[in-house]
Amino acid sequence: MTKALPRKHSRWLARLIISACLLLVCIAFTRKVQAALLNYQVTNMTAEMQDLKMKPTCVGRFVIDLPADAEVSYRGAMVAGWSIVTYEETDEQFTARLEERENQLSGQKNERGMPSLESTRQFDGHGVYGKVRVFDRQWIPGLPHEPITEAVKAEAMIRVQKHSFNLSMKYVNDNDLKELTKLVTQFRSREENEIPAEAGFCFDGGFITEPLKVEQSERTTMFVGLNGHPDVSIALSMIAGITTPKTLLQRDADAPTINANRSRFHTLRRGARALNGEPGEEILDRVHEFNGNYCHSFMWELIHNKTDSVFTPQMSFELSTGHSESGTTVDSSLTDAQALALWDKMLSSLRVRPVVAAKPVAHAHVALGTRADSGMPCPASGWWRCMDALAQDSMRSFQHGQILPKTSVQKQQSLLDRLKGTPDLISKPTVWEFVRIDDGAKGSPEQALGHGSTDKPA
Repeated sequence: MTKALPRKHSRWLARLIISACLLLVCIAFTRKVQAALLNYQVTNMTAEMQDLKMKPTCVGRFVIDLPADAEVSYRGAMVAGWSIVTYEETDEQFTARLEERENQLSGQKNERGMPSLESTRQFDGHGVYGKVRVFDRQWIPGLPHEPITEAVKAEAMIRVQKHSFNLSMKYVNDNDLKELTKLVTQFRSREENEIPAEAGFCFDGGFITEPLKVEQSERTTMFVGLNGHPDVSIALSMIAGITTPKTLLQRDADAPTINANRSRFHTLRRGARALNGEPGEEILDRVHEFNGNYCHSFMWELIHNKTDSVFTPQMSFELSTGHSESGTTVDSSLTDAQALALWDKMLSSLRVRPVVAAKPVAHAHVALGTRADSGMPCPASGWWRCMDALAQDSMRSFQHGQILPKTSVQKQQSLLDRLKGTPDLISKPTVWEFVRIDDGAKGSPEQALGHGSTDKPA
């Protein structure tokens, strides 16, 4: 009797083990079938997307292809510590905003009751005009027996062709302001779908030409919305000159929230994915939300990025689905196959923006006396005279292709204007006249007009 019980238990145990093994085999087989089916669906969807119209989009130093009807927006960029906000407005709107800000700051006091606005300086050159202001000084107490430190804010409002840009920094020093003076001359306006051929940095409505240093930590983020799929969110972010101590896969493995709900994450793909020879990692999950909805969370990062190169920034690309305006999640409008095929199509197109080295161009002869309007590229290098008799800058030297600026004109002020501190100089469109060819010699405006020279103005 005592020997029969162990045999009976052994048979049940053997059956249980066999059943468990069969169950595991079935689960593994089912997963393989599902993976094979998904791969088949992705292959078919990828073939269907061959005809999907795409548009190249410039982000930082890179270009990525997006669906042609995608809506693109940007978060404010930053270069050398200066936060940049872009405005699409007319010249008149910019001038009004410039004066409104001047009046606003002129009426403010700092924390010690002194005038907040400490200095105003005007920019007008290289196709850029506007003002930089220093204001709102603060006195920050330190530890006992340590001196009080002072901090002051600065902002620049500039107009470049079709766009305006605000640059701001909370705590500035003389070096920051000196760097700003050079930086603003490198700004130019950029059309939404323009891919510049020259070296530099793309951001919302603008482009900053070289030279830029990796230490200036240029950064920007692009957001993408898909037409007909309001629940889909796509973002590409990059910051040059920094790195992270842990890679994407390492951080995911250590994430407590994900680990506590690991059963709700079904991994579609996970592992290494290089970008043009540079190492990267991706994690593509389908997520089962607590409200029963299914959505996607896809992420890729460049890893081991080099902090001494602007072409290997800390860069991440994300696609997620299931977003709702109410703040809750909804079922993804993309199937797994659609999400994977679209992800691969976009991410595989991400590349460093190709640039073309400028080549010397033989410029056509421009006769003395030629006239050109402000806002136009300069027809020839040399000295140009402003045709406005009231202009403060009556004679300027420009290089071929440089955008001809507006001129500064003395504004007649009323007593009320003077009491308010309204700026007495305004910028207005003008006409420039070519008076002397640039022969490489450095001279004064008087020499440009022909004083002491055989050249005569037209």
